[in-house]
Amino acid sequence: MTGKRGLGPLFYGPAEQPWSRGAAAGDFVFLSGIDGVIDDEGRTVAGIAGQTRTTLDRIRALLADAGAEPDDIVQLDQFVADPAERAEYMRARDEWFAEHAPGLLDERSYASLLIYPALATPQMRVEIRAVAHKKEES
Repeated sequence: MTGKRGLGPLFYGPAEQPWSRGAAAGDFVFLSGIDGVIDDEGRTVAGIAGQTRTTLDRIRALLADAGAEPDDIVQLDQFVADPAERAEYMRARDEWFAEHAPGLLDERSYASLLIYPALATPQMRVEIRAVAHKKEES
């Protein structure tokens, strides 16, 4: 097993944040607290569907930085702020998975979905933590 390394740096628009969004350790990648409130250009993302896509795009980029991909996810903890947005979140997530992680969508072995109204800011509609196990290199 190789050592642990942080994934980052993390940016919200032009502002670099003082923490990373996860770590890679051996064949595992641990991502925590990923959200999509602000896109990579620093613009606010409105609505749960848009924030879901932005969040999942961020997760995909962080996994790629660690040599993994979305189909490598073995655990996905999903936090949705409003139970009324649950169905819209699931639609956006499943559409994204169909395009970027069809194996994960097919197996559905990854998830717990929690309604958690006290996310970090009132604008945040969704936050996702993920654990991935990288495929063995052939």
